[in-house]
Amino acid sequence: MSTIVLGRGVVVSQGTREERLQDGPHADTQRTSHPGHAGRDAPRAAAQAECANFFTAHGISKPSALFDTLSDTYYFAKNRAGQFVWGNRLLQEQHDLGDVNDILGKTDHDFFRRDIADRIRADDLSVIERGVTVKNKLEVLGSESGELTWLFTTKAPIRDRDGEIVGIEGFSRDVKRSQDVIAPFHEFRACIEYLQAHMMETISIEHLARLSCMSLSTFERKFKQHFSLTPKQYILHLKVQEACRLLPQVNNIARVAAETGFGGQSYFTKQFRTVVGITPKQYQLALAGRGTSVRRPRLAPA
Repeated sequence: MSTIVLGRGVVVSQGTREERLQDGPHADTQRTSHPGHAGRDAPRAAAQAECANFFTAHGISKPSALFDTLSDTYYFAKNRAGQFVWGNRLLQEQHDLGDVNDILGKTDHDFFRRDIADRIRADDLSVIERGVTVKNKLEVLGSESGELTWLFTTKAPIRDRDGEIVGIEGFSRDVKRSQDVIAPFHEFRACIEYLQAHMMETISIEHLARLSCMSLSTFERKFKQHFSLTPKQYILHLKVQEACRLLPQVNNIARVAAETGFGGQSYFTKQFRTVVGITPKQYQLALAGRGTSVRRPRLAPA
């Protein structure tokens, strides 16, 4: 199956030209006349076409092509119903999509576990209803493999030609990708390598500053500037990331708490819930598909 794109409008085709030639001259008629296909495809095609026309219909400019050059930041735009009307190249690649047309009309529930998608939708509605911009909100998204993605998300309402709010747009910056972007500078290489090697130990921020040949105040300021996290938050990030890797493999949560340097299970549960939004047990259930619907691991923003 394929789609034919006319400008930004989308016409759904029932196959490539080569497929239609192979199937014979009546193939198109057979496909379009099949009641099952028509019933399933029509709503999707209508939503996709409406989302493709979103910016023109509201008299506002389309997103800049420069957004497709971003290497560590996802750009997204959605209508009031939560359907995507745009997503940059990085977002398309993250969700294994061929081009921007493949994301049109879909929602976060097509890409994430229900609990994550519900949380994103609630945040979107809050921005739409209050008409305010939310800047650099830390979001933590987990996949069924146990991997966490840390995003700093900024969202703002989209207004039409009359000033009415018709949707939401924003950026989600991937902390891991951002680290890769700044890696050539090597300013914190010794510090990060030490953190990874001694993750389960009690780590002194002063010692990290000495490793980086900086005063404590300079180290904390520059670390936050580069990673958008304080050193303590970054350490917590590493420990929770490791816990999420272990939780699908180990049933004993207390053991995971001990192996990741949190000590007691109660403290571990509190810190895990602060970061991920659910308890370790709920996380295990979500991955097992008993508590929420689980989709294959993908990441996108917000």
